[in-house]
Amino acid sequence: MKAYRAQRLAGLEMLALEEVPTPSPPTGAVAIAVRAAGLHLADFAALSGDRAPRPELPFTPGLEVAGTVGTAGAKGLRKGQRVAAFVPWGGLAEQALTPAELCVAVDDTIDDAEAASLPIAYAGAILALRDKARLEKGETVMVLGAGGHIGLAAAQVAKQLGARVIAVAAGERGTQASEMGADHAIDSAAEPLDTRARELTGGKGVDVIFDPVGGDAFEAAISSAAIGGRVVCAGFASGRVPRINVPSFFSRDLHLVASNLPVTFQSWPALARAALEDAAKWAAEKKIRPRVAAKFPLAEARNAFEYVKSRRGNGAVIVTMG
Repeated sequence: MKAYRAQRLAGLEMLALEEVPTPSPPTGAVAIAVRAAGLHLADFAALSGDRAPRPELPFTPGLEVAGTVGTAGAKGLRKGQRVAAFVPWGGLAEQALTPAELCVAVDDTIDDAEAASLPIAYAGAILALRDKARLEKGETVMVLGAGGHIGLAAAQVAKQLGARVIAVAAGERGTQASEMGADHAIDSAAEPLDTRARELTGGKGVDVIFDPVGGDAFEAAISSAAIGGRVVCAGFASGRVPRINVPSFFSRDLHLVASNLPVTFQSWPALARAALEDAAKWAAEKKIRPRVAAKFPLAEARNAFEYVKSRRGNGAVIVTMG
């Protein structure tokens, strides 16, 4: 089978499409014939050696896939069944191995690209907001980076969980989040976050901040949080780890919540599976609308990485097989 592999974690130039042996799943795992795989900045960071914990070598990127089960009788899955799955790296290949409990069946109304976009962005947002931040119905969520794939997904998930959503994005990118259901949009390039957020919340501030961006965005958003608010750190799309102002957290009794998805779904697979089941169910019921920004064939995966790195897309970046 074909798979992309890197023998060193030193950037995209290390990635090569190789012919490798077809893997055999160990007990409790399944082999998935991959039809589509999602790519993220996390894959790029891991490939560059900038993500902790560092993956083992040789390294194949890819944390989420959609395809068909190649082994039967594992955790209620049957051979040939269409699934979406979290993958502990290795998704950028014609076949991928993953624990059976990280796979869920997907409805035939969801195409392969949409299915491959569900685990990291949508199930990841459910894990972060519902299971970690304990978001409650009626609370207000501020979603940073709402013009990108992870932010758009988080805004939809927050609405489905019954929250009031304030989408934050620069320029016109927040419009997309509003079209996907956000209650309000803040142009972070045109107005101060804290001033506008407090206007929208009657001076209280927001209950939860969901931040996949890091850097300046994180630092600017902290003053928008309500007393006892929760701040979810879901990534560093800006390329810079933010400085944490401990006195600011202390003065308002804030809670910092980390959402490192590869660690989360490998450490708590049952929780991850439940989140992915909900994401697949909501997608089938059209309660969330997975958005695909671009698709690339396997042979052009390097172009897919460049597209991810450019941060141009406002949806999933998908590599298709066959």
